[in-house]
Amino acid sequence: MTEKILIVDDDPNVLKAYERRLRRRFEVETALCSEEGVTAVNFLGPFAVVVSDMMMPRENGAEFLARILQMAPDSVRIMLTGNADQQTAAAAINRGRVFKFLNKPCEADVLESAIREGIAEYRRVRAERDVLSQTVVGAVDMLSKVLSLASPEAFGRGGRLRAVVTEMAQAAGWGDAWRHEAAALLSQVGYVAVPTPVLNKHTLGLELTAEEQRTLDSRHEAAAELIATIPRLEPIARIVAGLDSDTPGDNTPGGNTRVGGGQSDDGTGDTDGPRSSIDFGVRLLRLVHDYDELLHTAGLSRPQAYDRLSSQGERYSDECLAALQKVVAKHEQRTLLAVGIHQLADGMHLVADVTTADGALLVTRGQDVTPSLRRRLVNYADTHDVRQPIEVLADADLIASAGLESLGAMA
Repeated sequence: MTEKILIVDDDPNVLKAYERRLRRRFEVETALCSEEGVTAVNFLGPFAVVVSDMMMPRENGAEFLARILQMAPDSVRIMLTGNADQQTAAAAINRGRVFKFLNKPCEADVLESAIREGIAEYRRVRAERDVLSQTVVGAVDMLSKVLSLASPEAFGRGGRLRAVVTEMAQAAGWGDAWRHEAAALLSQVGYVAVPTPVLNKHTLGLELTAEEQRTLDSRHEAAAELIATIPRLEPIARIVAGLDSDTPGDNTPGGNTRVGGGQSDDGTGDTDGPRSSIDFGVRLLRLVHDYDELLHTAGLSRPQAYDRLSSQGERYSDECLAALQKVVAKHEQRTLLAVGIHQLADGMHLVADVTTADGALLVTRGQDVTPSLRRRLVNYADTHDVRQPIEVLADADLIASAGLESLGAMA
């Protein structure tokens, strides 16, 4: 076995005894208190299994394992308890989602067996998550291709939304944000049910009739129904459906709105604490949607859009607003350039639509240049006329690496 095990106990003699017995079968790290345990998780992890004594100074095992759930949600948690601790330790079921309780004193072979079960559970959860991720990637790819054919405008918007979510996750250090990125892109699938004239009026910011508005308002419900037909994507469907609710949480379809830690909404164990909840996903996606509307429909600048959104803080989460603020600041440091198709570089941001010479839309503004987008444009330009130059934003490092310093900034 290559997975690592962490055992936390304030009795050094107990730790030494367990380590002597288990080190020939597992890669074992030990810690004498919860703070040492946190340090080990931060610098020596990941750990497949974390074993903790219940009674420790400063912080008991229930509190410690609850912290581990937030820091390393994949780690399987086992608690060692004395008979007198049983009632207190029961709280750990909800707080730290403990996999197994073992009575102290615990024989080494009993602990070894529990650790093996924990490793098996760790492997199962990770394998199931990998399958789920592959399912999501395939489903998102398929649906996005359908959307690109049926509604290039909606496809472009979905790409913009996903890019903003990705940037926010990177800026805030959220880690794996695939669920929210998928929800951002797939939220646009419902536009296939919106008639083109209605969509064009909405894009131009024109006033809609009551009937047109009802048709437009049904787009998220339609998207959620499509997404929900794909196995294991129900949490994403509930996030998208929640966009039509004024109050994310209780009114979100499915009703699973945990804000604290715990098992994820899809049951795979893939959780990132509060950020795995449907409530967080709805608030994040709502913020990104509103931000995109202010930029591309209302015509506001990024700082102006952020200022307006931050004045409605109760509609969003403070954590999401803080992440968006970092993204806005990053964008404001970029330089506006006019480049040819063959000068496009990954990471550039399209400021204007990319069109053919006769005005046909190829790529909507607001998207980041990716390898696939760049290849598609280069291949198209080999046989068709594409309007050039193309206006993009790029940071100083990207400009230098692409050798574009001589272009200078556009006025």
